Amino acid sequence: MLSTRQIFRPEIAALRALAVTSVILFHLKVEGFQGGFVGVDVFFVISGYLITRNILADLQANEFSLAQFYVRRTRRIYPALIATVVATYIAGALWCSPLMFLDLAKECTHALLSISNIQYWRESSRYFAPNSDELALLHCWSLSLEEQFYLVWPVFVVLAHKVNRTRQAIVIATITSFLASIVVARSDPSATFFLMPFRIFEFGIGAGVLFVDELRLGGLARQIASAVGVLSVVASALTLKSDIPNLEVAMLVPSLGAAATILGGSKTFVARLVTHPVLIGVGTISYSLYLCHWPIIFFARFIFGDDANGWSAGLLMLVMMFVVATAMYRFVERRFIQPSKFRNASFLKNAAGFWSVVIVLVAITHTTFLSKGFAWRLSVDQEKVAHLQDFPSGRDIEPVDGPVTFQLVGDSHATQYEAGLSPLTKRLGIQMQVLGGAGCPILYGMALKALRREECIEARDKTLLRIKQTNLPIIFVQKWTYYDDATVDYEFDGSKNARSDLKNSYTKLEDALNRTMAEFVAGGRHILLIGAQVHANCSINLPRLLQGPLPHEPLPPCPPAKRESIEQSGAQTNQMLSRIQARWPDRIELLRPVDYFCDDECPVVSDGIWLYHDLTHFTVVGSHYMVKRAEIPFTRFLESTRVR
Repeated sequence: MLSTRQIFRPEIAALRALAVTSVILFHLKVEGFQGGFVGVDVFFVISGYLITRNILADLQANEFSLAQFYVRRTRRIYPALIATVVATYIAGALWCSPLMFLDLAKECTHALLSISNIQYWRESSRYFAPNSDELALLHCWSLSLEEQFYLVWPVFVVLAHKVNRTRQAIVIATITSFLASIVVARSDPSATFFLMPFRIFEFGIGAGVLFVDELRLGGLARQIASAVGVLSVVASALTLKSDIPNLEVAMLVPSLGAAATILGGSKTFVARLVTHPVLIGVGTISYSLYLCHWPIIFFARFIFGDDANGWSAGLLMLVMMFVVATAMYRFVERRFIQPSKFRNASFLKNAAGFWSVVIVLVAITHTTFLSKGFAWRLSVDQEKVAHLQDFPSGRDIEPVDGPVTFQLVGDSHATQYEAGLSPLTKRLGIQMQVLGGAGCPILYGMALKALRREECIEARDKTLLRIKQTNLPIIFVQKWTYYDDATVDYEFDGSKNARSDLKNSYTKLEDALNRTMAEFVAGGRHILLIGAQVHANCSINLPRLLQGPLPHEPLPPCPPAKRESIEQSGAQTNQMLSRIQARWPDRIELLRPVDYFCDDECPVVSDGIWLYHDLTHFTVVGSHYMVKRAEIPFTRFLESTRVR
């Protein structure tokens, strides 16, 4: 083991090249590389092998120093990471709107603190979580996870070595991590993807190569291991999909494939095939290439729009990636990599140097976040347009001195009506009370099955309790199609209703609605139900919706949908709500948005301003547009609240 510590392994360099290339082709959305994300898993296996090999070699030579380990890792990882974050931040300052720059600054902060994976995991369960294409430093999740691994693994290996149980400890850690990933994936798949404890098994597989290698395998066994290993990695990149069931189990294929490739060594026939000088060169700059590839793709698509999706643009981006990565490797990486023979670098000196830089940068990025993305970078007109195309918030509510006369209840589809209703409430001299939770069914006995379940149960129970304490009229709005039988549980008086678990079936929703409406109207309360939301006729990339200081290609025009198609898409929901309304015709009214928002067509843009924040949510302008079009029924209902 000692003799192999400093020997260059060309097959590992080639394996790095295959890994980073597959990730790049996956992010470029090259057809056939839908499984290219497995490149990250290959990197984890390589890291597990190399780090464990080096730690054990130093321990056997009685030369291991935890402080020096962290110095070497810091000098190896942080300079290029800092350069990437700084370049991304500067690009964001030039092109991003305040809303987008705010999120980018938060990403920068978490990348510098090596907690990006935790940030993305926590935000993956948010109802308004951004899409992956809207995150400029998304790829840093794997670096953060790896840095967290480096923090705990040396201590773990050293302790196991002290009690002479290294092999057993690594095997137990690997199996435990793998089994935990299978169990947790059932309730929180994003946790098994993003969080380090559920990825240790991949590092452990790499470490396990050391122990298998001690068996002194023969030439034929190594030839087979090398061939099967490379084939497994390549096949995984070409065939796996991120949405397959039991993905954490499928990750064993590329992980074991990477381990087998390393086990095979550099002298096999397949190893000689893949260790072409070009691949060795790509493997050498693979870290810098991985760091720069996603920001280049992200900003190219953001600035140039659909023009960045063609073959020629893809080739241009590839060239740019290799130019930037080569420069970063030569002028940043190599300048800070500590020679292995240099064992006396001061831990405190290195820590003070790197962390002083990190702290200064974090102060800048966090200040950017707290300042809401430095809105002063935009002109007054730009800022006004940006606000009008944002999701309605508290700043869009005009203060009223009058009494609270009705409640606006539901999920985010209720919240979006606040801005549009505000002028009406001000004119009538009344106030509204807004209750509910984004993405949460506010219905007796109903709860989400998946993530945010407890959060939504809490929002539901608090809202229903506050409703029960008054007898105010209610405007009730939900994203009805979000709560189909496959998505929710329904229990009432301890009895679970599980008649259906089908998508696009709403037996539980209708049952819960009937029970909830019965509770609401029992004391004579009046309800205005809002029917199926009119959806946009295209997907909306929110960052591209808003301009920054430097212009970028705007979103392409979104043609209005035909009213007939919107009627059809909302028919199931509106029919269900009509049945509810028919049970209490003197207490419940039904307002179908399609009857007011649409003429022959349903617009997405009005006077150059987008009415939609995403596929189903209104912007500030969209909220005003909808309420203005339905002013008569809304006014009639609100005026009646003053009489009651």
